[in-house]
Amino acid sequence: MWKLWNYCGAVALAAGLAASAHAQEMRAPEGPIEFTVGAGAGGSPDVIMRTIAQIMNEEGIVENPIVIQNRSGAGHSNAYNHVLGLPGDENTLLTMASPVFTTPIVQGTPSVVDQVTPIAGFIQSELVLLTTPDSPFNSLTDMVAAATAEPGRVRVAGGASGGNDHIATGLIETAAGITLTYIPHESGGAARATFLGGNVELHFATLAEGMEQIAAGTAKPLAILSEERRTEEAYANVPTAKEQGVDVVYTQFWGVAGPPGLDPAVAAWWADKFRKATESQTWQDGLKANLQLGQFYALEEAGEYFKREQETFRTVLTKIGLAK
Repeated sequence: MWKLWNYCGAVALAAGLAASAHAQEMRAPEGPIEFTVGAGAGGSPDVIMRTIAQIMNEEGIVENPIVIQNRSGAGHSNAYNHVLGLPGDENTLLTMASPVFTTPIVQGTPSVVDQVTPIAGFIQSELVLLTTPDSPFNSLTDMVAAATAEPGRVRVAGGASGGNDHIATGLIETAAGITLTYIPHESGGAARATFLGGNVELHFATLAEGMEQIAAGTAKPLAILSEERRTEEAYANVPTAKEQGVDVVYTQFWGVAGPPGLDPAVAAWWADKFRKATESQTWQDGLKANLQLGQFYALEEAGEYFKREQETFRTVLTKIGLAK
């Protein structure tokens, strides 16, 4: 079975987090802060970082003004190259999303994970596979049958090459023994526009995004890439991919890191602030409303986690022929 985002040991990591963060010397940066986001406005990384920045400032967790800077394009490489070019900078953080891990693997360039300063991982989201409302597919089984009969005919609109959508597509292809046509876009929003325009048959969405499209009548769900069915009314009757004979579980995640060589005291300060923000009632309410998971890990634990996920991505990308 293909599965990303490992829950094993998560409780132990969380239990030791507060003590380790406070044991580390902490120092606040001075001046305005930039949260660098590799996705365009409205994309999941953008919304997540704007939300947590607002909580930090409005609830007095961070006094420094925080600006979200979208440096989209090139599979998040515009964003991470900007941050990598600011060694030791105390006023810039990088949003850690899957393209930060996968784009270097696809392009054959040096790992970003091995260069940045890990700070925290704090949110995860399961995915739903959608098709158009007038599609003849009423299940993942229907789609697999069509793709088996005509390899490459079924198209998937996704974000950057090697991103979450591309990996999820490759996992389904591998597990089902089919060939799909993946069409990359500059951002998830652009991919969604292509799908909503009826120009492709498939699109992946987070559960919250998918719920909106299903409610609006602009999409219908084929499968959820989770271990078990969801209990929410909108998804209660939507089977998992595993239930339909396609053994794939996939969970995307987001976090933050600092530039190379960031002072450990500043990194520890940020880890503490992200922990406090994610413990707020506003954040917890948001997780529930958006059907998201909120496992938190920071500093050394975050670094270890990022490296493990990097190797998992490398294995998957190699298997589906994308790694260089």
